[in-house]
Amino acid sequence: MKKLILGLFVVSALFCGTAYAATKSLDSAQFEQPALITAVGQSADSQMVNVLFKRNNIPFTLSNMAKPEDLGSAKTLVLVVGGSSKGLGAAGIDAAQEEKRVKSLVNAAKAKGIKILAMHVGGESRRGELTDRYIPVSTANADYAIVVEDGDKDKAFAKAMDGKFFDYAKNISGVAPLIKKAFK
Repeated sequence: MKKLILGLFVVSALFCGTAYAATKSLDSAQFEQPALITAVGQSADSQMVNVLFKRNNIPFTLSNMAKPEDLGSAKTLVLVVGGSSKGLGAAGIDAAQEEKRVKSLVNAAKAKGIKILAMHVGGESRRGELTDRYIPVSTANADYAIVVEDGDKDKAFAKAMDGKFFDYAKNISGVAPLIKKAFK
């Protein structure tokens, strides 16, 4: 009977979208301060993350067009994933140039031993072909990801994090405690 109940719980969790078997929740602080926050796809979602870091009193620099030389003394790179054609246009770049910028930033962070935190806080409304383009270059290279749950109905973020630390937040206000828990 216990095995049946446990099996039903696991199946229920998988179908309800609250768990993904290949990922694990972060259980202790793994990230150091200060952080460098950058937009991946140039959406305004990085501004929401900016507010959440301020509320948690975590030192950071926000640079939506960060390049490898901007890593400076950062100990954590925060990639806020959310594609916006309007944001790309305002930045004067196209999707391919943005992807190249992010790849070079990720490679530089890895070379310097800087941990990477990927975030998707825009939810379902921020998903689409443009955002999906940036999942492999950002989320797949992250040490940990925080994703607003309704933005991952297809499990693209969870699958990209295969076996790494990953947490869902019910909504944007649920992201703040996960950020706080992640930083030393």
